[in-house]
Amino acid sequence: MMLTKNHRRWIGASFWSILILVATVWMLRHRSMATILKESITLRPVEIAMIDPTGRVRLNDVVFGQYEHGNQQAHDQRSPHDWREIGFVSRVDRSGEGDPNKSPVSHEIVVTLFERPHWDSQAQFRVHHSSGSIDEIMATLLPPDRREALQERLSEAMDAHLAEVTDAVLPLVLQSLQESVPVIEQGIVESVERHRDELESLAARYRADLVQDQLVPLVRAEVIPIVRRHGQVPAEEIGREIWNKASLWRFGWRAIYDKSPLPERELVQEEWRRFVDQEVVPTVEDHLDEIATAVELIMRDILANERVRDEMMELAGVIANDEEARELFRVILSEAVIDNAALRQVWTNVWSTPEAKHRLQIAGKRIEPILRQIGDEIMGTREGGIEPGFARVLRNQILGKDRTWITIGSDDGASSDRMKAPANESKIPRLTRADTFMPYPVVHLANPKSANPKSANPESANPES
Repeated sequence: MMLTKNHRRWIGASFWSILILVATVWMLRHRSMATILKESITLRPVEIAMIDPTGRVRLNDVVFGQYEHGNQQAHDQRSPHDWREIGFVSRVDRSGEGDPNKSPVSHEIVVTLFERPHWDSQAQFRVHHSSGSIDEIMATLLPPDRREALQERLSEAMDAHLAEVTDAVLPLVLQSLQESVPVIEQGIVESVERHRDELESLAARYRADLVQDQLVPLVRAEVIPIVRRHGQVPAEEIGREIWNKASLWRFGWRAIYDKSPLPERELVQEEWRRFVDQEVVPTVEDHLDEIATAVELIMRDILANERVRDEMMELAGVIANDEEARELFRVILSEAVIDNAALRQVWTNVWSTPEAKHRLQIAGKRIEPILRQIGDEIMGTREGGIEPGFARVLRNQILGKDRTWITIGSDDGASSDRMKAPANESKIPRLTRADTFMPYPVVHLANPKSANPKSANPESANPES
């Protein structure tokens, strides 16, 4: 039978109709129609107005939403791997900046979303800002799990090579300290001499304000009774022995001779020096044990006295909070240590000798392998590519990118797609400042295959020309 043109048209139409019907039934069996309709609707961008009281949001800042429950195992809202890019800031209205009736930092922004998340009244609209501080860089490069692993590896390496490294480096450190102490002392003496006028002015002010009004009454009321209680007995005993050894005749006739017109003078001073060297010093040396015991008891009771401790702490606090004293001590310390050219020369001489270089090479051979491994894990390798955390830091610090972004999520970490529709969708969402730091959720790499799957979600490695 010869098929006419109309027959072929009907057969073709019937075939394609049956094929479309079978495909529709298959899709309905595997996915709900609501999901299909939702995906078809969300293909169209949606513009949503928001209020930014922080004043940080800028044009083209990225908006992130949370992953669905089945796509991620972790649902910590602060995890950078739990987010996907869903839109961007398409408009920022700052027309009210000059209006005194409006807040100077509260701006109305418009966010264009590629997919519309369903949020409820508990949804959080947060503004995240990276200041580029050292703490944020370390949090990006070393998240808690990696930090703990590196600490364990460092501890194991130090336990294995601590003795060898210590034997190699410790002599250099001790030599540096020994040669530095006299230089620092000399630097302090010279700095104090240069600032003698400021110190005398400061001391005069403290003498009038603190010493006479607080310190002298404290010593009279608390310290002197303690000294008398423990030091009076040995002092009286030593004094009696010295007095018994003193010769009034020897001092007397020498004093008379010094007053006479005879040529030789100063016999009293000569006799006093002889008396101190031959009588006083040996007597005191015989009672050194008693003196040491008395001093120990005096210091113990003074330190145990609550009033003395409180007063001294108060005086120390007054001096520490004095801007003039703090600045003067800072200048003296800086001149004696930090800006001391002689001190730097001492350390240069110690650490640049052939022996020092040999010792450093010994220590370096022990710790270099573990340091290289740590560097590879933090920054990446040629074979594995740049680590995601290091890529974030480079973009933030070198290129000045990824400084501000917005996240839309819930407090309990549930997926934004699983949230119920809001009771009042007409209410304009209000952004809040994020109270904790979170690394930028997306990792931009030149080659997405270079992202380490152990360190970041492969879906977050977006190619960028």
